[in-house]
Amino acid sequence: MVIRLSMAESNVEHPELLMVCKINSSFNNIKKTCPAIKEALSFSVDSFEFTHAGLILYINNKQTACLQVSRKGLCEKQPATGNFYKKYMEQFGASHNPAERMASLQPSSFTTIPVILRACDPASKMEIGVFSASPATAQNYLNKATSLGIHIINIIQDSVFGRQKDRNLRKLSILLETVGTISSSLNLNQILHIVSQITADLFHARCAIFLFNETDQTIIPAVGVGSFDKKLKKKFRAQKGLAPYPAFIKAMRDQQPVMLTPDNIEKGFPPEIIKNFSYARVLLIPLISKNNMLGIMQVDRPAQDKQFDHEEVAIFSAIAKETSIAMENTRLVDTLAKKEKLLQQLLEKLICAQEDERKRVASEIHDGAIQALLGIWYRVQLLAISTSADDNNKNELFKIQDLLGQQIQEIRRIVYNLRPVMLDTYGLGPALRALIRTLQEESQIDFELVMKNQKQSLPANFELTLYRIVQELLANVIKHSQATRVHVTLANDENNTVLVVKDNGIGFNLTPPSRDDLYGHLGLANIQERLTLLGGTFKIDSQLGWGTTVTVYVPTPLAN
Repeated sequence: MVIRLSMAESNVEHPELLMVCKINSSFNNIKKTCPAIKEALSFSVDSFEFTHAGLILYINNKQTACLQVSRKGLCEKQPATGNFYKKYMEQFGASHNPAERMASLQPSSFTTIPVILRACDPASKMEIGVFSASPATAQNYLNKATSLGIHIINIIQDSVFGRQKDRNLRKLSILLETVGTISSSLNLNQILHIVSQITADLFHARCAIFLFNETDQTIIPAVGVGSFDKKLKKKFRAQKGLAPYPAFIKAMRDQQPVMLTPDNIEKGFPPEIIKNFSYARVLLIPLISKNNMLGIMQVDRPAQDKQFDHEEVAIFSAIAKETSIAMENTRLVDTLAKKEKLLQQLLEKLICAQEDERKRVASEIHDGAIQALLGIWYRVQLLAISTSADDNNKNELFKIQDLLGQQIQEIRRIVYNLRPVMLDTYGLGPALRALIRTLQEESQIDFELVMKNQKQSLPANFELTLYRIVQELLANVIKHSQATRVHVTLANDENNTVLVVKDNGIGFNLTPPSRDDLYGHLGLANIQERLTLLGGTFKIDSQLGWGTTVTVYVPTPLAN
């Protein structure tokens, strides 16, 4: 029982949040702004379940504010100061430069978002890092942290623009921030969190995004930002699988904004939804891409607040349009990634089928044609031996016997190239040595093979791929290079397997690959296809008169 308890405790996550904001602008209201920022950090540990949340603020490369909050009840087990907050302060001190430094602490998840205060100011940014989170939950924590970072940036922007009578510059900054931030990410959940937080802060309202499930014609509550407490969030998520509300249907049908007030709210939502969320003043904007309905963006205010005006509707519509474009981009990238994965699977099946067919043909030739020729060879030999010495046909029989022997050896060489038996039986090292030895005998080239760190065993398909790559490269050397010496090196370490084939041949001028011939006259497309399956790459270094070096990098399977 004690063991089970300790294991359960060891699986409990204690994620930490660290934000580093760098502002290249004049900013004099930091003392008035810090309480609001600290309140936002407190919300992150209370609602987002971060153990610690810290913000380090630099203004014009000078450390101006350091704020941190720890979750109540955990300070006895965890230090009051966040571990990674402390590490950052110890390593980088009170100054900051444009280079991103938080990445050196190796956060579980990490992102950077722009900060726009004035159009004439240099670029500002906020680095956001989530630490001590498992890979399964790190991205979810980062989405929440990004939303919080946007909220803090909006607090700073409100402080900068608050004294201005003309708020147009503030609204322009919001739009630029929205476009810049969502265009820098291809993570759909992160985009929706960012947009919702920006919208909620801009309109001083709650913001929610509902996606549309075309399969069963239901809604999916994606993100809710604002005064959604924990109980309200459960009700928000419980809307998943419900049919679209009348107001949603109208917005999707007309592809126009829908505005609801206390006078007509009952026509747009069911009574229980109005009661659960205290809806009074609601603005809905459809998310549309190429006439395809993606979902609905919604902002709402309580009854005592002012109604949304035409300018707010226009701004909200612009944000929704940019969000739709970003959503479509993420969908296209996801579709492209799926197609690329499918092509890779098809390529893998094609190469496997090719190798299986080579193995079948080699086996049939070995067990069929070669055995038949050997039988003929023995018969001719017996016939030649039994023929008298003065018979004129005796010499002719010996010639036939020699010719048959040569053909048998040639067919055996072809069979070996189709499927090297030594590779299947003894592994990559002996197979490569046998290949080099054969090429040495057949050509006028001096080959040298060096193999390093070959103690660990590798998967059969990995060794076969490397063997085929070496086979293809050496065939190119013999055919094109006019080399007299070739050096082959194969080295393994924990992370990579590196293959280098270097010759002293005539070399060539490297030119960009053409559309019709991807790898010029060398015909290296087969190598690229095989490397794609292993996640490897290769590069060619060559110059006329100075030989050619091909270097292949492949992630070692054991490293994965």
